[in-house]
Amino acid sequence: MIGSVHGFTVASGSVSYGAVMTDTPHAAAAHALRRLTFGPTADLVDRFAAEGPNAFTAAVDFALAAPGLPAQPAQVNKDDWDPVLNGWLQNLRDPIGGVHEKLTWFWHGHFAVSAVKVSNQAIMHGQQRIFRDHALGNFRDLFRAVIHDPAMLLYLDASYSNVSAPNENLSRESMELFALGRDRYTEADVKAGALVLAGFEVDYETAAVRFNEEAALGGEVVLLGHRGRLRADDMVDILCEHPACALFITGKLFRYFVGETPSEARLAELAGVFSASGLEIRPVVEAIVRGPEFASARLNRPRYAIEWFTAALHAIGPLREDQDQNIWPWTLEQLDQLPGQPPNVAGWPSGTRWLSASQLLTRAAYVWAVSERMEPITADGGSLVNAVLKRCCLHQVSAASRATLQQAAIAVAGAADAMSVSRRLVTTALTTPEFSLA
Repeated sequence: MIGSVHGFTVASGSVSYGAVMTDTPHAAAAHALRRLTFGPTADLVDRFAAEGPNAFTAAVDFALAAPGLPAQPAQVNKDDWDPVLNGWLQNLRDPIGGVHEKLTWFWHGHFAVSAVKVSNQAIMHGQQRIFRDHALGNFRDLFRAVIHDPAMLLYLDASYSNVSAPNENLSRESMELFALGRDRYTEADVKAGALVLAGFEVDYETAAVRFNEEAALGGEVVLLGHRGRLRADDMVDILCEHPACALFITGKLFRYFVGETPSEARLAELAGVFSASGLEIRPVVEAIVRGPEFASARLNRPRYAIEWFTAALHAIGPLREDQDQNIWPWTLEQLDQLPGQPPNVAGWPSGTRWLSASQLLTRAAYVWAVSERMEPITADGGSLVNAVLKRCCLHQVSAASRATLQQAAIAVAGAADAMSVSRRLVTTALTTPEFSLA
C-alpha cells in the first residue's frame, strides 16, 4: 500500500521523506544512536563522528556495551506513581543506558501492564525491575518472572483464578502476544493454559504472591500437545520450545530496531541465532543491529512519542531555571505514550499514527512552552541554521526542511533577541518531518 501522511511517503509499512541521505560520519552515528538510545545528544554524535568511517560501528559498540541503569527511585509508595514515572523518564534521557534502556522499554510494551488497573505503584515498580534485570538476558527467564509477577497477575485477572472457573486472559495473551503470535494455538490450548495458571493469589497490600494448591489444577491437562500435571513454569517452557516462539520474538525485535519486516530467509537466520543460544536476547539483538538492514534503515519509521520526547529534551538543552520542569508527564499523556499506561494488553501500536496532526500540534506546543527557558544557541561564526540542525542531531534533511528553517531565521533576524531566535528555530526543527522519524 502506498500513500502519504502529512508529507511522509508510506509504502509497505515503511515511512520516508525526501531527506538528503549523505552518509557522513555524523549521519551514520546519529542514525545508530536514534535507534539504540532514546535520542542522542549532539556531543555524543560528535564523539563517534570523530571515528570517521568507523563512526557507525563505534556508536553501535557503545550502545550495546552500555550498563543497565537501576530503577529509580529505590523505594516507592504504593499510592504515588509520580516518583516512579519521573525516575523512569530520567533513565530514558540518559544515553548511557543504551540498548539496555531501549530493551527495558521494549519489554514494557511487549508484556504490557497498566498502572491504572494495577494501581499499586510499588507493584508496578517491581515489574520495571524485572524488565531491567532481564532486558538483554534470557527470554525464558524473563517470561517466567513475568508469569509470576503480581503486576501481570493483577492486570490479566489471574489472581484468585480457580481451577473450577479459571480466567483465560493470561493464558490467551501468553500465547498470542507474549510468545507465539496468532493462529499458533487453539481454543482448547487457551482453556488448558487457564487451568495450568489457576491458583495464584496476590496480596494487594504487600505484593506477595502465593500459590494455593486447593485452587490449582489437580489432574493432567494437554497443552500444545504436551500432557501432564503442569504448572506455570511448565507452560513457559512449552511456549518457549514451540517453533513459533523464536520466529515471533525475533521478528518483533527486528521490526523494533530496523523498522521493517524481515525477509523469510533473514527471519529464519535470526531465529536460528536465538534458538541456538537457548533464547538469549543479547546475541539476537546484536545480530540485528550489526546486520546490513539496520545500517541502511535511515528515517524509515516514525519516532515513537517517548523517543521524540526524550530527543527533544536533548535538543532544547539546559534551561535557565528549574530544569526539572522540562519533564512534563502530561505531555506524554497527551501524546498517548506515558510510561505505565499502555492503551491495552497489546502495548503501544507502531505505524503512522505517530505522525498524526494531533501529535504534531501537541509536540509543537510542548517545545514552544519549554523552549521559553532554553539557553540561546550560538552559531560560532557559522550558519545559525546549521548550528540548530546539529543541536537536534539532524544530519540528513530535505531541501524543503532546510529552506523552512532558513526562512524562519530570516523572518526573525534583527527583530528578536538571541534566545527568541533560537527558540523559534528549535521549535521549527523539532517539528520537521525528519525529526519525526527514527
